[in-house]
Amino acid sequence: MKKIFYRYIARGFWAPFGFGLGVFCLLLLFGSLFDNLNFFLKSGAGAGIFARYVAYQTPYFMVKMTPIATLMAVLFALGGMMARGEWKAGLAGGWRPFDMIKPLLACAFLAGAGQFVLQETAAPDLFIRSEHLFEEKLRGREDWRRVVRQDVTFFAGNEAFVTAHIFDGRHKNMQRVIVNIYKEGRLFLEVNAGWAQWDEAAKLWVFHDGVMITYNEDAKPAVKNFADYRSSIAVPPENLVLEKLVPEGVSSLDVLRRLRRLNAVGAPAAAERTLLWVKLAAPLANPAMALIGAAMVLLMGKNNKFFSFGLALGFGFFFWAVIIMTQEAGNAELIPASAAGFAPVVLFALVSLWGLKRARAI
Repeated sequence: MKKIFYRYIARGFWAPFGFGLGVFCLLLLFGSLFDNLNFFLKSGAGAGIFARYVAYQTPYFMVKMTPIATLMAVLFALGGMMARGEWKAGLAGGWRPFDMIKPLLACAFLAGAGQFVLQETAAPDLFIRSEHLFEEKLRGREDWRRVVRQDVTFFAGNEAFVTAHIFDGRHKNMQRVIVNIYKEGRLFLEVNAGWAQWDEAAKLWVFHDGVMITYNEDAKPAVKNFADYRSSIAVPPENLVLEKLVPEGVSSLDVLRRLRRLNAVGAPAAAERTLLWVKLAAPLANPAMALIGAAMVLLMGKNNKFFSFGLALGFGFFFWAVIIMTQEAGNAELIPASAAGFAPVVLFALVSLWGLKRARAI
């Protein structure tokens, strides 16, 4: 009897969840298209490019809109139970209020699990494809991820420092390069080359058309010209100058790999640490939204479907705004990265539990 009752309540979750997810994704998609409509019209892009752009963006919007769809599903499911008298019947039958909320909470956890899988698999890669399509095909910005840099200096491991007038991460080469290698704090070797190329097979940097100067303690510097010099610098190009971080286009594992690269070269990584915690906390927004929805219905009593839809939309975007604000605070190192990720979920969950207690549901 208990399982049948729980399944009956859970069935009321998925139809409004699917409807809400579809509608909310369409709203975001249309907003994005209207934002970029000028570029589509000017470029004369055909229907094929437009369709691909829409298809590539959709999984990202699904990830973002899942918590709001969860909120609307709970509002519809519980509101419907109250409107049909099923809530009172359940109470009269000896069911505790929170027992009737549990199936919806379980559905919210399942929705969060699906969101996490999509966030970590298809969504990042497809979002990057949509950005490539828009930035390169429509706007003509080939280096929109900023992998070509001018006048950069970086640490290349083993007390080696590299300065390049131009670093081209796309073609894995450098122009007008100076390498300074130190031993025990003293300059030991200087390489001044016209250009350098990453050797993919050997996993080493090869310098061309330059001069090598060896510094000895008791002798004059030894100068040697070279056409090609195979160095011992084995740091890949992507570890030296990273591409622009696109938060929507990376998974948690991608962020972890990026963090390791930044730590290796001693670069600041507040944005990456914050993003990692935000991604880990994102699926938990679904049960938090489910609890919020249950508290709203029980505190306000009956409500119609149009009101529930508007409430889900307004409150969901408010929750999204709070997430963005805490993430920015984490990026600026005003709060710890872990707090930036989990604070919104914990805060809204505590508020919802307080509401449920006021409604005598717990």
